[in-house]
Amino acid sequence: MAWDDSTSFEAIALNYGLDEAQVIALMRQNLKARSFRVWRQRVRGRSSKHAVKQAQQTARTQTAPSPALADNTDEFPLRESPATRLSLK
Repeated sequence: MAWDDSTSFEAIALNYGLDEAQVIALMRQNLKARSFRVWRQRVRGRSSKHAVKQAQQTARTQTAPSPALADNTDEFPLRESPATRLSLK
């Protein structure tokens, strides 16, 4: 559950009784050093790993879409550039 980005530390605490520090210690013990560092970089500050941050992020994304994007729903909103044109061909 800790490896999955969508599972919050609070859900892990409810299911297994481990707080965030204990989950980090468990991951440190069971992962290779490089794998642990990659996981920590990915998890650090990620809103989906914290229920409070996840609720704030959900509330922020449920606002009305901007008028500029509402008109062009079928187009991908990229600025025109040589790199974009080459990648789309």
